Amino acid sequence: MIAWTQYAEQRLNKIMMVEEMKVALPMDESESGKVAAVEVAKRVRQLMELEEGKIVREVVRALKEDAARAINHTNGSSRVALAKLV
Repeated sequence: MIAWTQYAEQRLNKIMMVEEMKVALPMDESESGKVAAVEVAKRVRQLMELEEGKIVREVVRALKEDAARAINHTNGSSRVALAKLV
């Protein structure tokens, strides 16, 4: 994922996704708030080919597996929480 903030709470979301959760790479914007095509290409290349992207992909893959376990198993945390609610 590539995090490009525009307004409101998106700057906080970017910090959470990039620095805390490690599931995104930041986009560098110009002073006018625009992102150049070169920057987009750079970040996509990072995600697909470089070590930073490999780390992001591994974290996202682990989160995906955790989410699948939470909803797929009879005793998954999401199913247990729903059963308690209903």
